[in-house]
Amino acid sequence: MIVTIAAVIAVVVFIVVSIIQLLLALGKPLGKLAYGGKYETLPNNMRIMSIGAIGIFALGSISVLERAGIITILNNPIFVLVIVWIIALYLAFNTVINAISKSMKEKLIMTPLSLISAICCFIVAILA
Repeated sequence: MIVTIAAVIAVVVFIVVSIIQLLLALGKPLGKLAYGGKYETLPNNMRIMSIGAIGIFALGSISVLERAGIITILNNPIFVLVIVWIIALYLAFNTVINAISKSMKEKLIMTPLSLISAICCFIVAILA
């Protein structure tokens, strides 16, 4: 039960962050939430990075849900486990980076989202 709850929470956070990344990629002035908060509106190369982040969160969502036994799409348990661990570790690192960001918005909004999703991914990786 805890694995299912953790997986669903992680995916909800991934969706929220993906929406933020999509808005950033579309040129909306939310740049203070990402990439160190240096830009209000992201330059083109960073918009492309935001699109890539959406793809990573999509793969992460599929992998977390599959590892938790909720769906079967990739049907490769070792690959799924590796992806979940990579995402969990990345999110743990990202939590630290967000926490030391110069952007207060990134610290206050993205740090907790990253931390929550990292914890959920670790739960799914270890307990599923």
